[in-house]
Amino acid sequence: MPTPPEAPRRHRIELGVGVAAGVGYSLIAATTTPFTTSADIVTALPMVVMVALLLVRWPRRRSSSVPTQRSAESSHPYRSWLILVVAIAVWELFNYLVKGSRADHPTFSSMTTAVNRFYLLKALLFLAWLSLAAMIVRRSSKAAAATTATAAA
Repeated sequence: MPTPPEAPRRHRIELGVGVAAGVGYSLIAATTTPFTTSADIVTALPMVVMVALLLVRWPRRRSSSVPTQRSAESSHPYRSWLILVVAIAVWELFNYLVKGSRADHPTFSSMTTAVNRFYLLKALLFLAWLSLAAMIVRRSSKAAAATTATAAA
């Protein structure tokens, strides 16, 4: 276990390695053609890793039967992400079902298709997607640690 002065340095190194890996992976992903096997594999790998990490780090419920007050900070870490995903799904479904052109009613995927024509923008979009996934996993880790600490108290 690193001593306290080494912890910030270790964190910076881990962050640097993570950013470098994310940039490299995004540059590779940007070379793929949408809806091909290679694009599906390059996109699926981070999804599988994220789901595995989320399952491992999923916040556990406290085992005590003592009722506690819930503060805004102790709410479930995925609630806001779930709301965002549902809102995007409703938007996509609405725009898919409404009559008219994609210019009048753009879906999220049709908006990203316009960006995907440019290699660097596609890589940046993929990097943003990876960063969002990393942020969700990191937040779940903090919530799991806080839940464990609260349960032990």
